[in-house]
Amino acid sequence: MEDQSAWCSRFKRILVGVLLGWAMCAGVFASGSTEVVAHGTSAFSIASGVFMTLVMFLVITLVATEKVHRTLVVFFIAASLLFLNYTFGHFVPALQFLNLHQAFWAIDGEVIALLVSMMMIVWVLSQTRVFEWLAVKLFELSRGNIVMLFFSFFFITAVLSAFLDNVTTIFLIVPVAISIAKIFEINPTRFVIPMIIASNLWGAATLIGDPPNIMIGSYANLSFNAFITNLWFPVVVMTIIIASTMYFMMRGELAKVKKIKDFDATLKEMKQKYKIKHKKLLISSLIVLALVIIFFFLHGFFHMPAAVPAVMGAALLMLIRDRLIRRKFGKCHESKEMMEQRIHETFSRDVEWLVIGFFIFLFMIVWAVEHTGLLDLVAHEIQVTFGDNLLVCAIAILWISALFSAFLDNIPFTAVMLPVVASLIDFYTGQGIEATFLWWSLAFGACLGGNGTLIGASANLVALGLLEKEKFHLSFMEYFKIGFPLMLLQVAMATVAVYFMYLGTL
Repeated sequence: MEDQSAWCSRFKRILVGVLLGWAMCAGVFASGSTEVVAHGTSAFSIASGVFMTLVMFLVITLVATEKVHRTLVVFFIAASLLFLNYTFGHFVPALQFLNLHQAFWAIDGEVIALLVSMMMIVWVLSQTRVFEWLAVKLFELSRGNIVMLFFSFFFITAVLSAFLDNVTTIFLIVPVAISIAKIFEINPTRFVIPMIIASNLWGAATLIGDPPNIMIGSYANLSFNAFITNLWFPVVVMTIIIASTMYFMMRGELAKVKKIKDFDATLKEMKQKYKIKHKKLLISSLIVLALVIIFFFLHGFFHMPAAVPAVMGAALLMLIRDRLIRRKFGKCHESKEMMEQRIHETFSRDVEWLVIGFFIFLFMIVWAVEHTGLLDLVAHEIQVTFGDNLLVCAIAILWISALFSAFLDNIPFTAVMLPVVASLIDFYTGQGIEATFLWWSLAFGACLGGNGTLIGASANLVALGLLEKEKFHLSFMEYFKIGFPLMLLQVAMATVAVYFMYLGTL
């Protein structure tokens, strides 16, 4: 009872603080003291910017402290912004941050469709126990060596993230890591944290690895080969240093892992326990997944968003599973019940709706931040302040993009920065200076910044959802203590890479 009372007291203080903050900001707006700074194509209201900065600070604080579930935090904040828009905003138009039309428009349907579809494909695959089977194979190849498994998961995730989008990679490989962790009776976060970092790191190396790179490639008409040629070597160097650093940070915990006394006996027991089930469904699932991945590679040729083959694959796989159930049980009542149960489980249990909800409400809040002109102002100030010095400009783009991407969604910031970087490149080109490498500064910043916090990238939240589905917990601060210092180290190494790119322009 005391713990519950203390929790209620803290929640009341937070709620009162939020209401007082809104009241103070409303007073500022109502008093007419909203200084407006003109820049670019829009106007930035200082009061609006300060208000939404405080809102984002509140979101990050509540998510980090975990006093309230993160999805409920963004749900409450998004709902409050909508309510504020139609109540106080009715009297003070400057308080109209987010209306219902804008809220639905802000949701990135492509990201949501991709996540839901890949969740469906992965969980149909999981019914065949293929992930447990892969875990046994990895266990066999490593001879039960936990250090070898640690590095195996890191490098497998890294390589896959270069040729698939990192969300898909996390969906495919995290269930295997969880299965291995159960064998050793350890918390799978010891594997999953390195996998998150590897996925974002190598997602920066290719055109299709991370959404910001897809946006940059499309806007600047940069090819897959252009990304590989310019970014692969810095990423490889970073990978070696980051993997070694991470092992150094976690070696104490890994040393305490349960030792496998009789490896052969344990392996034999595991092979008997984790056998492939539903072979026809497994073959069908692997064919569908292979086709989805092939069309991920061909998205540039067809100009097709990644969500389209994922949605098509999920729909096709559901139909195939339905057909296999009907074949097995015929047209009896049992067949109908089984089919309806599987469909219901896929849509209600297998899709991580808490993760999807978090994305939906976070998109709304980030749009409200963007609507204030705050991100436009940041982009404009980079151009005005650092535009005269190419090297300083490149480093500023890198670090500011990384820090914003760690605490905000990197997609809107990348979208705002695209015309700014293009304008800077045109400016330097007019002076006879090659400045194309500024795109790589933006790519490094946006992608590597995602490693800073649990909310920094889509792949992070997907991994978190997969862990929670198996009753494991990874807190914001547990990840932050490892991820944020490593993110700073990665961006520092990227700064060296950008410096050498700059030397190439002289």
